[in-house]
Amino acid sequence: MLKENQLVRFVLDGINKISNFELNSIKMEIATQKKEIIDWILSIEDQAVLNEIEILKKQTSFNFDEEFKKGLTVEEFRKRTTEYIKSLPWKK
Repeated sequence: MLKENQLVRFVLDGINKISNFELNSIKMEIATQKKEIIDWILSIEDQAVLNEIEILKKQTSFNFDEEFKKGLTVEEFRKRTTEYIKSLPWKK
């Protein structure tokens, strides 16, 4: 699968030839992906999730390594999950 910037290079760069069928197929795949994302966003009702998407939209760049560092460790995730489960009102 070619990304959009690769597609532009393929089309503009006279060395690599891409058929109209391949070009249309790639464009169709990109359009399908965009539609799936739009449909998903339209189905979101949680305001917190919409706020997170808005923040991502406003970012000029995304540094995966930095964001990954902000995530929970496996141990912290297990601890929080266990605490949450224990806090639930269980009936015996």
